Amino acid sequence: MNFNIFKRNKHKEERALTYYSDALNFNNYSSFSANYAMRLSAVYRAVELISDSVAMLPIYVQFTDNDGYKTRYNEHSANKLLNEQPNELMTRYQFIKLLLIDVMLRGNAFAYIKRDDVGNCIELVYLRPDTVTIDYNELTRELKYRCNTVTGIIEPCNMIHLVKYSNDGINGISILQNAKNTLALTNDTEKQASNFFRSGCALAGVLTVQGQLQDKQKEQIRSSWNSAYNSDGSGLAVLQGNMSYQPISINATDAQLLESRLFNVSDIARFFSISPVLLGDLSKSSYSTLEQSQLQFLSQTLQPYITMIEQEFSRKIFRPSEINLSVNIDEKALIMTDKAALASYYVQMLQNGLMTSNEIRKELGLSSIEGGDVTVMQAQYLQQQNNNMVNTDVEDDTENL
Repeated sequence: MNFNIFKRNKHKEERALTYYSDALNFNNYSSFSANYAMRLSAVYRAVELISDSVAMLPIYVQFTDNDGYKTRYNEHSANKLLNEQPNELMTRYQFIKLLLIDVMLRGNAFAYIKRDDVGNCIELVYLRPDTVTIDYNELTRELKYRCNTVTGIIEPCNMIHLVKYSNDGINGISILQNAKNTLALTNDTEKQASNFFRSGCALAGVLTVQGQLQDKQKEQIRSSWNSAYNSDGSGLAVLQGNMSYQPISINATDAQLLESRLFNVSDIARFFSISPVLLGDLSKSSYSTLEQSQLQFLSQTLQPYITMIEQEFSRKIFRPSEINLSVNIDEKALIMTDKAALASYYVQMLQNGLMTSNEIRKELGLSSIEGGDVTVMQAQYLQQQNNNMVNTDVEDDTENL
């Protein structure tokens, strides 16, 4: 990394304010936009579920020693930026949530890294994707960024750039762009359902009158019928003369709208890698399905986003000399609401000697206890360890003889 850019350039560069092409406009692909797609309930729920789940997780700096052991490094100044307030306008939750929404809906998410004179990160500034231009030369493999809210050229070491799906590794492609056909079908289906129930297709019945009627007479009969039959009275219709009424029932299932709308939810869920059950489609759900959906959501849906953030933050935030430092997102908060799973997790960690009682109490927000810093282990594991030590001593004595 070249950190000469930390020195302020006295000469402002003159340039045109160009904008990165918003993937949500799809240019020649589709007329959909992010705001319009978020009006679809399945898209809105999927985006909210993923962004909220990751944004609520705590982030901290960890240190890796020469033996590969990783421990928290609470003294580093980046902990406050990552876990509390990345900039003066946003909390950690707001910052991470915006980045994930941009990745899903726009394909790219950006944050400018402000540093002090020695290269330490002092602020993470969120940038809207439509204000950033990616300048990439495939021949020389040179990458630079421009933003109309930041003066001059931004080098890659000072730009957080999150990309989940891409054809070249540089320019991200949004989920909406890949799902443009499904979103178009979903939009058409919703419009058709709205028009179906709003128009005369949703007839309650047919009132038949013998003979020919003029338009004015038809309107008078329709108005009189609606006034009497749809009023707050008893709902009893009184027919006179040669009138007859035949109720009919045309619903969304008969018009194949309900099946289409359910299929749209499943199709959108596949693009976001989420079980339809988590988007509210409970038509084929059971207890085992819900449990399996939760496990799949944690391992297959959230973990890629978590890994993407960890790796990009780790290689950009720290100075080149801090090669042993990295960013870690604590996924244990995902099981905090499941008390049974949380209790089982900590019991296993304590019994296998991986955590002490005070370490567990600290994570649960409890005060330490006397004698709680001692590592314990189940008797069978200790017995096995002792046997291995005895066998080793016997072998050493045999060699000495």
